[in-house]
Amino acid sequence: MIGLLTNVALVALMVQGSAGAQAPAAATSEPAAVPEVEESDIATLPTMSDHLAFVMSAWGNGTRLINGDTGKMLATIHTIPLSNVAIDPRRRFVYVAESIWTKGNRGTRQDMVSVYDARTLKLLHEIPLPGRLLTGNRVQNLAISADGNLAYIYDMTPAAALHVVDLARRRLVSSVEIPGCALAFAGAGGAVASLCGDGTLATIRLDGRRKAVVTSSEPFFDADNDPIFDNSVVDRSTGKAFFLSYSGLIYETMIGPGGGAMQKPWSIQEAGGMARGSTAPLTSGWLPGGRQLLSYHSATGRLFVLMHLGEFWSHKADGTELWVLDAGTRKLIARRALKDPITYMQVTQDDKPLLFLAGKGKMIVLDATTYEEKHGLEEIGAGTISVSGR
Repeated sequence: MIGLLTNVALVALMVQGSAGAQAPAAATSEPAAVPEVEESDIATLPTMSDHLAFVMSAWGNGTRLINGDTGKMLATIHTIPLSNVAIDPRRRFVYVAESIWTKGNRGTRQDMVSVYDARTLKLLHEIPLPGRLLTGNRVQNLAISADGNLAYIYDMTPAAALHVVDLARRRLVSSVEIPGCALAFAGAGGAVASLCGDGTLATIRLDGRRKAVVTSSEPFFDADNDPIFDNSVVDRSTGKAFFLSYSGLIYETMIGPGGGAMQKPWSIQEAGGMARGSTAPLTSGWLPGGRQLLSYHSATGRLFVLMHLGEFWSHKADGTELWVLDAGTRKLIARRALKDPITYMQVTQDDKPLLFLAGKGKMIVLDATTYEEKHGLEEIGAGTISVSGR
């Protein structure tokens, strides 16, 4: 019955169409247009500028290249969760420390540093690693030396170690055991440092025969009562380093072949005319918080810190204010309320710096001098942020 009704309706439409049909148009002598053949190509990115940022996705679906001047996404590199991204100081390559499995979530594990061309994002090389600890959301799991020749990858399989990779020859040079220590803070002169559980800083450098020499500082912090944020910062060109404690103390030192004494800590709360951050329970105040919560602009000596109102051990809470401090005078020079809670932050290193801030899937780009919002990006799924020159 359904088929019969359908046929009847079709005949009716044909009759109706015939009754109102127009005479066919006269044929023309012009041939029909031939569609152009579609040609594929590969886009090339502009030379990497100071205002480009690679943003790891907190959702594990790639790393996005964001243009801070336009607020547009330019490209994506496929990266899996818990990867780490770093940019060659000379802006020729992008490096990804990653671990993959042949069957997705199982199978043969492969650990490597993948090397991408910074203009085409073409995969150029894969440098095998003996292992890699998947800790995630820590900028200092992968660090590049100031000259761009060495990469340092933190690992803990089976013991804490730094893998030193020759990026020019694209091969593993050494795996240096650092018992009780973690992370990689690249400093000046090819030196790299790690934070240790006994409150010291271990500095590692390679001698002329590329043999590792490890030295340790005196204890300077209490890992049990006022730990150091793993995403502290170092200017690898000068070796100037800033380590931030959960209570808001700044420890300054130099990381380099000759090392440097750790300076007496100063409080970012006291820099703003407030009481020093307390480690006592049930004591509320302004404290640093977030994942990537500290940035340093070397030319101006400014420190940018994400702050929130909370009690001690609330160090993972997102920042609700941006504090800007002069590291030279140790004074608070600006406080700005944030529209949305911010988890990740990074500043560019040029003379007109931008601040990239991200949290809850959103990203905003601020002028780092006037704090004016330049752009906002939705549904970016942002995680840790890497810029050239850092």
